Amino acid sequence: MDKKMSKKYLITGSNGLVGSALKELLGDGHIYHTRNDVDLLDLKKTKDYIEYNIKQNNVDTIIHCAAKVGGVQANMNNNKLFFYENFVMNNNLMQVCFENDLPNFVNLLSTCIFPDKGVKYPLDPSQINNDKPHFSNHGYSYAKRLSGIQTEYINNVLDKNWFSIIPTNVYGENDNFNLEDGHVIPALIHKAYLCKKNNTQIKIWGDGSPLRQIIYSKDLAKLIIWSIENWNSNKPFMAVNPNEYSILEITNQICKSFKINEEIEFDLKKPMGQFKKPAITNAPDNFEFTDVETGIKNTTDWFIKNFDTLRK
Repeated sequence: MDKKMSKKYLITGSNGLVGSALKELLGDGHIYHTRNDVDLLDLKKTKDYIEYNIKQNNVDTIIHCAAKVGGVQANMNNNKLFFYENFVMNNNLMQVCFENDLPNFVNLLSTCIFPDKGVKYPLDPSQINNDKPHFSNHGYSYAKRLSGIQTEYINNVLDKNWFSIIPTNVYGENDNFNLEDGHVIPALIHKAYLCKKNNTQIKIWGDGSPLRQIIYSKDLAKLIIWSIENWNSNKPFMAVNPNEYSILEITNQICKSFKINEEIEFDLKKPMGQFKKPAITNAPDNFEFTDVETGIKNTTDWFIKNFDTLRK
């Protein structure tokens, strides 16, 4: 199939962080899956749902955003569950798409799948299987690694446009802002909101020194669509904003958005995750990433407006 031809998309996990950004970008006329439509852990229901949309709605492109996700603490407490649910849903979906000879399939991964040790920076896909991922997210990372290998193998068999995308830490509207189970930026936004409300000082896990490359969800959505049209490889596409920010810098920016005291309290008993994991980027040279100040301001404004109904 010509990659430039008009496509009919199906986005799994369309209520989530990345899925909702794709939904906003693509607009009407596509299929936006949620768990209410079908539980991807159920193979038969997944098969019925995907085959109906391929045959009746002419879907030719699936972007797989649905996943069991969480922050450092959630992963550490539920490694077995994170492995099982991600492995099963990934395998179910890809099996059905393979059987139906789907032309375009994009599998969303994460930089947390890279080894904690035995790598050289910046990270690139050739290093994924050099060693074990960080102990804090073994389950999620191994399930995602397997899905990346499966995507590559199916691409080789079908000779279609199947590949994985590896973004850095994603943040933005429609995230999970739970204080315990959310990723670092949404959890910090929720903390800052409560500090503003209660006139208290914000506390962060660790000393704030770990460095992260972060990408605004709407930027990632644009790169995903760009890559479907332009990425000519079965190897993973690195959707990375090359800039690095410390957790402390990110926290200060969040405090600035809420106009609260930027004096930070450090909880040195809490886990911090990996210190750094800079990665290469395959984004086009002329791609304009949203600056962190704008991205966080947009996210905090959305959080305040939707506080009563958002995931928290």
